[in-house]
Amino acid sequence: MGLLFLYWSMILVGYLTGTRSRSIRHKLFWVGTLLFIAIIALVFIMGVRMGSNQEVVANLGTIGLEALFITAAIMAGSVLAVTLTRRLLRMDRYGQLLSETDRDQPAADNIKNLEIAGDEPTDSKDSNGKKMTVMILAFVVLGIIFGYLFIPLLFPDYSAFETLSGNVLVVGLCFLLFFVGVDLGLSGTIVHSLKKAGLRVLAFPIAVVLGTLAAAFLCGLVLPLSQKEALAIGAGFGWYTLAPIIITEQGYVIAGAISFMHNIMRELGGIILIPIVAQKIGYIEAPSLPGVAAMDVCIPLIERACSEKIVIYSFLIGLLQSAVVPVFVPLVISL
Repeated sequence: MGLLFLYWSMILVGYLTGTRSRSIRHKLFWVGTLLFIAIIALVFIMGVRMGSNQEVVANLGTIGLEALFITAAIMAGSVLAVTLTRRLLRMDRYGQLLSETDRDQPAADNIKNLEIAGDEPTDSKDSNGKKMTVMILAFVVLGIIFGYLFIPLLFPDYSAFETLSGNVLVVGLCFLLFFVGVDLGLSGTIVHSLKKAGLRVLAFPIAVVLGTLAAAFLCGLVLPLSQKEALAIGAGFGWYTLAPIIITEQGYVIAGAISFMHNIMRELGGIILIPIVAQKIGYIEAPSLPGVAAMDVCIPLIERACSEKIVIYSFLIGLLQSAVVPVFVPLVISL
């Protein structure tokens, strides 16, 4: 909770800095480029941590395949739940409310309206999204390879590397989130977007939780896991430092290992897929992918791949998931 307060303090300080710098906005064109470089550096470090973790590497066999299946199913369930909710609330794929005239307009007119409002043209954003996905995937893979080959040589004591890399991630993320705040402050649309969305914004975190649990339940029907094991794994919502420990402590060692792999896959898979889902399916669907990381680690990527208007959705989606993990996981696994 202390880190969450720190992260959002950095966003707030950055936002206030950005609002006071709107008069020189044209001189701050480099902020977007800096954000992208920082995102790439962050995912590389995450890849290094994953590749250097012997527990992760050792579980890349059958347990890894089961974790991958669960991750794919849960991501699909979350996206589907958000899409259904968005359509019920009559919102378009960009997270904007559809008026009667909007629903009667052809799609091309809606795209023109978005461009006039200040967004990049769709073709440009689609191309940028593909490039971002390729670069993120490449640096995650490079990080995993580097971590697997070199970290054991450079750091015989893995705990020392884990502590160092964890501190680097915290500092880097603070730096990154500060500039996300600056970017939001320069645009000046986040408060208006929140007021316009109103209470509708609360429906999406609930949809993600329900979609995740429904998909996890279905996984229990086809995998060699009990229903409660599958639900407990899904209820981890990407929190790989908490959920696997709770499950393992209850005596479910295999389920705990699957939970650990699944939660790592959900966060990293979310980071890789956010740009693709944002461009091909919808902006609000993108924050449903990475689990609890939607409220901190993935916010810079959400802001970059979608728009600043989606940041509040991402934060609330991640916040609700992080709030229910300590309740749902022990409750389900002890049934």
